[in-house]
Amino acid sequence: MLCRQLLLDLYAPLRGIEDRTIELYGFTLDAFSASLGHECSVDDFDELLVARFLSARKRTHAAATVAKDRSQLRALWEFAARRGLCPTFPTIALVKIPERIPEAWLTEDMVAILASCEKEQTTIADIPARLWWRAIVLLAYETGERITPILSLPWSNVVGCTVMFRAESRKNKTRDIRRGVSVACGDALWAIKQGRSGDQLVFPWDRGRTYIWGRLGIILERAGMPHNRYCKFHRIRKTTASYFEAGGGNAQRLLDHADPATTRKYLDPRIVKTPQACDLLPSVFSHYQEVVGTACLNSPPPPSTGGYGGDQASELPAAAKATASR
Repeated sequence: MLCRQLLLDLYAPLRGIEDRTIELYGFTLDAFSASLGHECSVDDFDELLVARFLSARKRTHAAATVAKDRSQLRALWEFAARRGLCPTFPTIALVKIPERIPEAWLTEDMVAILASCEKEQTTIADIPARLWWRAIVLLAYETGERITPILSLPWSNVVGCTVMFRAESRKNKTRDIRRGVSVACGDALWAIKQGRSGDQLVFPWDRGRTYIWGRLGIILERAGMPHNRYCKFHRIRKTTASYFEAGGGNAQRLLDHADPATTRKYLDPRIVKTPQACDLLPSVFSHYQEVVGTACLNSPPPPSTGGYGGDQASELPAAAKATASR
């Protein structure tokens, strides 16, 4: 059986996975098939073949992408093995993903992004693009919601300065959430309504589905901001979480995360301040000054390269040399 047939005919229907997830599985199967030189089948679920594929992917792709490929191949392989479609169960080494420090947009960055939105000159579904982008950036910032439920938002779920995101459009489809927004955000939303009815989308999009990320990249580049894949709508979500937590809110509850460890990956330490070791440890240098006496207080600072260069003993303050000679 072909792996793609297994995915579409058995795995996806029985596991109830969504179209976007099926698409991501398809990308993995495309890459695995390309490495084999033929369309992959369950007969290709072999430890050595999969290990070679993942090893080659590590040389050209990010660790997170390789980890996604591993996870999806393992899921299909185990599914096939449990149903007797292949003789072995998967044994695949873990792919380690480096944990990066979260990066949000700072307030001045968000201001620059909004200013860049105002320079958009086209229309989106007959709405001036500058108004469309201003509204979606403000709504994403003030609610911390993901882009998919924002793009799925109908006008019937916008009442004054309150927005309702239905569970059906949200990740995991677990619960509705209601978010209040500022008057400025509410005005930005109503500026793009243009008489559309309640069942119509707040943010209609008449381009290709993926172009919204590309267009945001152009807006970011024009603002002088980084515009790679890590700097799109999810970075706005990190911005909201970071400032909300720093202001005394509960970012885990705001983002609707089940695990606080997930939320920690959203909190930019530039915004959410935590004590540093140098703030809490006893000052060793203060004690050192007490030991060697006041002569050290008036000594010149060490050079910027660190240390005392050359003849270190001759450069030390007299009191320090006396201490060192003991």
